[in-house]
Amino acid sequence: MSSLPQTPEDILATGIMDPEFEAAWKARGSPPGDMPAEVPTLKRLIDEGLPRLQSQLAASRPANITETEHTLPLATGFTARLLICHTTHTQADGDSDPKPSPIILLFHGGIHVLGHPEFDLPLARRLALAHDATVVCASPARKAPEHPFPAMLHDAWATLQAVAHDAATTTPPTTRSFLPARADARRAGFLVGGTSSGANFADVVAHLARDAGLSPPLTGSVLVCGGFMDGAEQVPPAYAGMYLSREQNRDAPVVNAGFLKAFREAVRPEVGSALWAPFVQGHPEGVAAGHRGMPPVYFQVCGMDGNRDDGLVYERVLREECGVPTRVDLYRGLPHCWWDMYPDLEVSKKRLEDMIAGVGWLLGQEKGLEG
Repeated sequence: MSSLPQTPEDILATGIMDPEFEAAWKARGSPPGDMPAEVPTLKRLIDEGLPRLQSQLAASRPANITETEHTLPLATGFTARLLICHTTHTQADGDSDPKPSPIILLFHGGIHVLGHPEFDLPLARRLALAHDATVVCASPARKAPEHPFPAMLHDAWATLQAVAHDAATTTPPTTRSFLPARADARRAGFLVGGTSSGANFADVVAHLARDAGLSPPLTGSVLVCGGFMDGAEQVPPAYAGMYLSREQNRDAPVVNAGFLKAFREAVRPEVGSALWAPFVQGHPEGVAAGHRGMPPVYFQVCGMDGNRDDGLVYERVLREECGVPTRVDLYRGLPHCWWDMYPDLEVSKKRLEDMIAGVGWLLGQEKGLEG
């Protein structure tokens, strides 16, 4: 786990731009927040680019990976779209009782407003190959601004419940709706994760799963560049001096405060809701009490990200006050999800390898899951 900053000065130092990124950023000529801030424009560009992305992904699919697409009726009355990715297995590969495969549900970034399950398919392939995992890439049916908050969170929770229900259907496995027979949440693990707003989704539904006694239970969460609180007023006094990133990184590259403001206006969140800012669960005994009993969490945090201190404060509360096992990779001097725009940087390649290792750590945290 990366050495974590302990003082305000150390925290601020993580926001000093990384030299490798700075060279690439200057060569590209990108100003801070170089994506269009107009939500309809960005949404149109993303949607128009989907067929090209699908073609590229189809051409690059590894030979030993199986991918299927499903439409999933949700308890909310709407329909989600899922992509399922897993290693190809035949009887020739082993005996009649093949090794159980862990289940990983991923929510993509931009998910309050835009995006598609294809965003996470390259990562899903790497996780499937590295951990023999069954990866479910999900996109809830409803997004802002057409469907403002909290419609998309209700869809995300319904999606997790549907995946758990399918995972619980084991006799006979042929009755499953979309998961392959080897997918075994109880024996191999059951993770939920996401990037950016997808991390917000993952954390929200992980809390709902704990409170509802979801079966099979989640065994871990993967939270990448997530925002978990709605500003400094939600930070406990003991951590107020650590919450510096919203101001320090308001003009950071890739995603800046103006960009986030446009998205927030499209989503129209309820500020006090734990469905929007899951750090504050509204527990009568305080913030920490709202996170006790959560499964282990793997964080990725970027030093030049407005969400940086959401992750750092949240991780510290989980580890020090709640007894929740955590692991953190902190990328000093790098902005929010930089790897999407700069995949060829060495630090971008390292970030992906860290993800593989972090998920492996989560899958190794729980033993005897079949109990």
